[in-house]
Amino acid sequence: MSNFRRTALASVINIALLGATDVQAADTETLERRIRELESRLTKMDQLEARLEKLDKAGLLSTQPKALAAAPAASTQSPEVVKLTQKVNTLERKLEVQDEVTAGTLQKLPVFDVGENGFRITSADKKHQVRIRGATQVDGRFFLDNDHGYNVDSFSVKQARLWLEGYVFKDIYYKIMPDFAASGNILPDAYLDYAYDPAVSLLVGKFKPSISLERLQGDSDGTFLERAFPTYLASNRDVGIQVHGAFAKPGYTAEKVPGPIDSKNFFTYQLAVENGSGDDGSPNNDGAATYNNKEFVGRVFTHPFQHTSPWLEGFGIGLAGTSDEPSQQALKNQATPIGRTTYLNYTNTYKIAGVAQAAPTSDGARHRVYPQAYWYSGPFGLMGEYAVSTQHLTGRNQAGRSINVEQNNKAWQVFASYVLTGEDNTFGSVKPIQNFDPLKGTWGAWQLAARWTEMSIDNNTFQIIDPSQAANHATAWTLGVNWYLNSYALIRADYEQVSFDGGAGTIRKVTDRPTEQVFATRFQLSF
Repeated sequence: MSNFRRTALASVINIALLGATDVQAADTETLERRIRELESRLTKMDQLEARLEKLDKAGLLSTQPKALAAAPAASTQSPEVVKLTQKVNTLERKLEVQDEVTAGTLQKLPVFDVGENGFRITSADKKHQVRIRGATQVDGRFFLDNDHGYNVDSFSVKQARLWLEGYVFKDIYYKIMPDFAASGNILPDAYLDYAYDPAVSLLVGKFKPSISLERLQGDSDGTFLERAFPTYLASNRDVGIQVHGAFAKPGYTAEKVPGPIDSKNFFTYQLAVENGSGDDGSPNNDGAATYNNKEFVGRVFTHPFQHTSPWLEGFGIGLAGTSDEPSQQALKNQATPIGRTTYLNYTNTYKIAGVAQAAPTSDGARHRVYPQAYWYSGPFGLMGEYAVSTQHLTGRNQAGRSINVEQNNKAWQVFASYVLTGEDNTFGSVKPIQNFDPLKGTWGAWQLAARWTEMSIDNNTFQIIDPSQAANHATAWTLGVNWYLNSYALIRADYEQVSFDGGAGTIRKVTDRPTEQVFATRFQLSF
């Protein structure tokens, strides 16, 4: 009976706290009086129970009349106690239901994650995710010898991007990335990637073609402000469909890596059919094709020493190639890496009676080949690639006749980098061990880099282009310093010197274009 008493008292108190209808209607004094009355009755019932136990032990209880034996039971079933018990049971069930609903609601709430890994919203079942990302790059370029008038010192906003990426139903990945600093092409990336299994994934939309190794680096992850010459013989972006996949070394499991580049697995491949956007080309926002034939892109890449020697773990080597047949496609001019000064302008055609002829176009078979490799080990990094771009051009010669020429341009680069503060050097960005905080004596991460790169323009090009207005060879060497303040913020500083063959003088006496010397810096925030 004492258990019943405690339960009843606790229930009465719960009723008062939860605001049951009858208790809410009573004032505090009435409630206290009812509790005392109930407590008194329960005390008497406990006393009666004790007396009955004594009689039972004395063997007298069985001789009592049935009515007397039943008296305590009758007294415990008073209407007020029955009513109170019903209310307690009702309230307990309501609380159970409320707990179940609350628990179910909490299980369905999304998870908000804001930290070093970015800004993410993930569903409770982890099947859906939205990641909010952004990047801002503000550049300054200053030319040390600007007397020839080719260049202009300037500050510029290179990037102003805010994009969404993530996945739905666990396997369908997406990326939508506008760039508000771009002129005429404000949507660099917009794709879906059905990555159900690492071995076979399907990528559709607008993305980086899998050609140039350095181009495939994240736009905020490069070692220098701008990429080297081989990158500009590959397409910047294109629209199409790509099958890609990855395989692990025997005994290991492949990692799912959505998107156009995989730098993590033992062996990767990409096979694509795209509209074809030409050397350094990028389609407009709608990505519409400019000719009927399509471009075929293929690439294989491997880390042959993965899971073996720590020194060779980060060595990767691969080969990429393209093939298509454009029809009267416009050609994009070529510019120096850091200074971004045009040294090959396809509109600088021969003049007849002082009037320049129409610019040549790419019209016929076009092929590219890209052997490529990198090696990252501890703080050390090394990258190199070679590019050959062959295409048929249609234009007009010095006499004004329409002719076809085969252009065979070549470019190559090699660069090395070293992280002074001990962090690992990677194909992605460097992650500082300690963030920049001068009051605590920490200064982020520091990286030094040096590069040599060359571009050769086929001499056949100058049957339809004025050689005094376009260089046929460019050689650039670059020194760079990168200061990683934290995982998001970075300051770059590069010095580059570019020398040229041709590109100045007159048609009859072609001379070399003046050497370009440029110092450039970038303030970058990418999260």
